Amino acid sequence: MILVAVTGGIGAGKTTVLSSFARLGARIADADDIAHELYLPGGSAYKPLVERWGRAILNPDGHVCRSAIASNVFANPEELAWLNGLLHPLVQQEILKRAQAASEPLYCAIPLLHECQWQQDMTATVAVWCDAKTQHERLRQRGWSEEEISRRLQKQLSMDEKMRLADYMVMTNCPMAMTERQCAKVHAAILEKSICQ
Repeated sequence: MILVAVTGGIGAGKTTVLSSFARLGARIADADDIAHELYLPGGSAYKPLVERWGRAILNPDGHVCRSAIASNVFANPEELAWLNGLLHPLVQQEILKRAQAASEPLYCAIPLLHECQWQQDMTATVAVWCDAKTQHERLRQRGWSEEEISRRLQKQLSMDEKMRLADYMVMTNCPMAMTERQCAKVHAAILEKSICQ
């Protein structure tokens, strides 16, 4: 099993880097997407969420309204802790299951890798990095206010700290061709290391 965590701050460019690894022949996954799948009717988190917060968190079609969840947890540390306690083990279990079933390396975007202390399950970690100005510009393009950006960044390790903790780094505040070359070098190094083990 080759499981590579792709981590980094919000707006760092993790999705871009994941796509690059996919073009190199790796399988990819995203912890946030897996969490959203768990929210779907019939998903492992759906029933506990409705039992906790009632049908007020559902859209008219019966699907979980993620903005309703966000409003329940961002202002309430106890509710956030409950949600994380529900979702994190389920997401971690699904990532490991997908990695074990993959015949090629699985690169998974895990924004809160170190905050959740999942690094022990990884073959390697790749930190995606950009400078703060680029990060803020990208997040403003999503329609986020400076207050929202600041609030979210306070809940994560800095990109510099994630870079320090990682095995490899990919910079994304550069031309796309340069990012692609970095991903190719990282992928080759991970494959070589896994063959030698």
